[in-house]
Amino acid sequence: MRRERLLAALAAADGAIVLLRAPAGYGKTTLLTQWAAADPRPCAWVALGELAREGGGSALAPADAAAAIDRALADVEPPLLLVLDDAHLLQSADAAALLGLLAERSQLALAARCDPPLPLARLRAERRLLELDAPQLALDRDEAFALLRGVAPDLSDAQAGRAIAAAEGWPAALVLAARALAERDGEDARAPVTGADRLLAGYVREQLLGGLDPAARELLLRGAPLAPLAGELCDAVLGRTGSGLLLRELAHANMPLTALDRAERRFRLHPLVADALLAELRQADPAWEAEAHRRASAWCESRGDLARAVEHALAAGETARAAVLLWPALPAHALGAASGRLDAWLAAAGAEAVAELPALALAGALRRLARGRADEAERLTAAARRRFHELPAGPACPAPASVALLDAALARTGAARMRSDALAALATDPRQRTWRALALLLAGTGELLLGGFEAARERLEDGAWNAASAPLLEALCLGQLALLALDRDEPRRAEPLVRRALACGSRGSVGAEPLFALVPALAAFAHARRGALGDARAALAQARRLLPAGAALPPWHEAELRYALARTLLRLSDAAGARAELALMSRARRRLPDALVLRGWIEDAWARADAFAASAADGSAQLTLAELRVLRLLPSHFSLREIAARLGVSANTVKTQAQAVYRKLDARSRSEAVARAREIGLVESF
Repeated sequence: MRRERLLAALAAADGAIVLLRAPAGYGKTTLLTQWAAADPRPCAWVALGELAREGGGSALAPADAAAAIDRALADVEPPLLLVLDDAHLLQSADAAALLGLLAERSQLALAARCDPPLPLARLRAERRLLELDAPQLALDRDEAFALLRGVAPDLSDAQAGRAIAAAEGWPAALVLAARALAERDGEDARAPVTGADRLLAGYVREQLLGGLDPAARELLLRGAPLAPLAGELCDAVLGRTGSGLLLRELAHANMPLTALDRAERRFRLHPLVADALLAELRQADPAWEAEAHRRASAWCESRGDLARAVEHALAAGETARAAVLLWPALPAHALGAASGRLDAWLAAAGAEAVAELPALALAGALRRLARGRADEAERLTAAARRRFHELPAGPACPAPASVALLDAALARTGAARMRSDALAALATDPRQRTWRALALLLAGTGELLLGGFEAARERLEDGAWNAASAPLLEALCLGQLALLALDRDEPRRAEPLVRRALACGSRGSVGAEPLFALVPALAAFAHARRGALGDARAALAQARRLLPAGAALPPWHEAELRYALARTLLRLSDAAGARAELALMSRARRRLPDALVLRGWIEDAWARADAFAASAADGSAQLTLAELRVLRLLPSHFSLREIAARLGVSANTVKTQAQAVYRKLDARSRSEAVARAREIGLVESF
């Protein structure tokens, strides 16, 4: 397969030394063969690997190499292209001198599995070196599909996709993965390709591990569970020294080991190689993998690397210890930029452990709350409450306070209880700032719903400041402040708060959380207030995209969200949509009967919707606002007498207004009137 993008780079080398350096199986020889065939200059080719094999070993004496090069150059006149394949076999000082001399007489092209003995740093500085390493030699997706069409035409698209994903551009691995898939049948054919497959494992043993010295092989084999590999960690776990230097040497040798930082301190093995090493380790020493993870977890904890300490504890099967490690920074992980990492930890722990260990139960409750699954969050909170005495002691957040915070977030028994639960947690002085931010958000929201606007502003501003490591919490604090400003008719104060809240959504996966939907809804409200209807529509669409079907949001969040959407839709002249949102808001508000502010918002929004929709009814006469208020309650189970009691008027008045509604909607009964009103968007079903 011709790789035109690489051939073009080689053709533009302009006399520089060309070095193709990558582990076995990256197509170095094939690429140089194609270049030599297309280059107009004469080419002298020396296969150093064949010379070494003819000599009965893997080493090659410089004198033998020089003799072979002299023979290749004997009948070729300069200017020429000199290709040395398997140039990694030249490593002595004499070999370095030989390569330097050759570079002066011709354009030198080297294919090597590790650095040849050349002054590479000086050549780079002088811009006399063209290097193509494994990342450049890796197949792109189109090249990978083209190769598979040639070597495995019977693979399905799904199988080809799995092979390409597993190989990560490594040509030899792609071919072997395709062959492994072609040999499968039944359910096994749909399983992912791993380096534990006999074809891939055999290639790794033969081409990569076979030439390693015992120390390097032991480092890779016993360090395989620790991916990514780091020198200090390997030294601590394996009880040795010098791992960092050896890893750096391996990364520059015949090993698909990639440095993850410019200082070359952390390294990533190709996943297929890591799989092969782990499979061999599990056969040779089954107990070591768990022990390695235990040691790694302890070392990471001692260095303050909480995330990796938790990951290694889970991998070691120490779920209870992982929960203890996670506890201090739980809200930062559950409501922070890397919440997906916590989701993976909870999945690794398993549903049974999440339900049994209170720290994990609270973690699961917070994640489900953020993802719009308040009903599931409530069950996990109840599980944590039953065993909260098992929560770790310490300054992060006392156990009863943490459960009280989840109760406050769920707000099952009203806004006053929401506020008191949050204030009780706050009174315990949680030292971890994110716990404190959660308490301040919930206390401030409770204050807002109960009409304590100044106290709400103070707590929410404090909460936003404390939520630096939890952008979802920060966004919600800022959103509550924006809502407060919009309610107080302060749009200039609201708009910068909304912008800051929206900016929090760009951190990690925060902007994809259903609980974040309140922020673009408030942005839509703010845009609509100032007449920017295009911006309002865009923000409205964003808010709706974030709400999954059947989402179960906390009642305070649901009520505020629906209010913002309804007010926006009214500005967009969508009365039917606004009434639908107000119906949902009314349902959420029933769970917060003491939230007088919500009641005022609902009444004001319904009045606006009624006034806007009055002209929607056809007929010679329009519905009055009093008739619209009666109409809004007709879909309910209330009798006319009960409707009168709710509206604070006499039963005769309601009867007269209901009859007027029937007449104006050309309906002969209550059910016909409701059906007609639904058709024209005047009511929503209860």
